[in-house]
Amino acid sequence: MAKVTHEFDLYGKHYTLEAGELAKQATGACIVKCGDSTVLVTAVVSKERKDYDFFPLTVDFIEKMYAVGRVPGGYLKREARPSEKATLTARMIDRPLRPSFPDGFRNEVQVVATSLVADQINAVDTISVMGASAALAVGGVPFEGPLTCVRIGRDIDTGEFLVNPTYEERDHSDLDLELGGSSTFISMLEAGAHEISEEDMLSAMAFGQEAIAAF
Repeated sequence: MAKVTHEFDLYGKHYTLEAGELAKQATGACIVKCGDSTVLVTAVVSKERKDYDFFPLTVDFIEKMYAVGRVPGGYLKREARPSEKATLTARMIDRPLRPSFPDGFRNEVQVVATSLVADQINAVDTISVMGASAALAVGGVPFEGPLTCVRIGRDIDTGEFLVNPTYEERDHSDLDLELGGSSTFISMLEAGAHEISEEDMLSAMAFGQEAIAAF
């Protein structure tokens, strides 16, 4: 397919999705950017249905040292094993995707998100979910998409909710809520917060659902 680029601005941030240029042998692939942070997400689906009693979905998130302009030090120059953050990010991608596939779908699916650029301002974990959804859609894989993931923060001083806050904004936030899903349902929720009321948490979840629908 020819290169396709889609750009949009939402909640004060600039997003770019590109497909058709890299990883052409994959079933589907998409590059997603938020600011300068960039992630390449590829999806490969087997043509034959496997005789499994479970859905064989594998999701990996690969952190690259070159994404932050570094080379591994020491005698060995190879990349290290996945960090705890990489494992948690892979799970963040998996949770919204897994329930979106049709019941009985048994083709092997492998999704790999690779960080290409980390600008130290915008996180790449949430946009990796968007990239996985786009890669599957480009490949024509049957699933209930599009899906995305948003992080909701709350400014300590103003009480204003923030969508996909920067690292600096997260340091000044008393809420870290991640929501994954589509415009009609939420299939992944993780949160960490200072002591806040149940009403405020429900308001943050409702705001997050609206943000997902906006994407």
